[in-house]
Amino acid sequence: MDKIRIVKHLEAIEGYLSLGMTNDALAEAEAALAEAPDAEPCLHAKASILLTLKRHAEAEAWFAKLLEVNTRSVDGWIHLAYCRRRTKSLDAATETLQRALKLDPGHGLANFNMACYRAVQGLHAEALRLLAKAVAKDAGFRKLARDEADFESIRTLAEFRAMVSES
Repeated sequence: MDKIRIVKHLEAIEGYLSLGMTNDALAEAEAALAEAPDAEPCLHAKASILLTLKRHAEAEAWFAKLLEVNTRSVDGWIHLAYCRRRTKSLDAATETLQRALKLDPGHGLANFNMACYRAVQGLHAEALRLLAKAVAKDAGFRKLARDEADFESIRTLAEFRAMVSES
């Protein structure tokens, strides 16, 4: 594996993505993987591009491969859960996302996503607790929560309204 060539592939991927050329970025990711099939950055790039293209089943397979290489990738577990919610079930997504939270209990996006899942499952107290953790980590989740359809079941609760208020 020529590390300089891999870096050039990754830079090209970033360039193509910045220009909105996802199919070219995907081709570049495949070229990088041909040279370094187990390189974590290359696996992550391909999986992420497929996710951007909403090719969830394919992305799921690549995130799973990424996690074979690095089982401690919190982002890998989060993205795999996201894919599984769309390809398998909410239960599969929840089980997968628990792996991310076990690795990093304070991770903002992991807490936000689990709050979404728990709200849909009717576990409102847990959803509010997790959302509070996400908002404490990054106030940007406050705005995101306002429009998140998964929070429909808790939207009228005073605790939710206070947590997502702009003040």
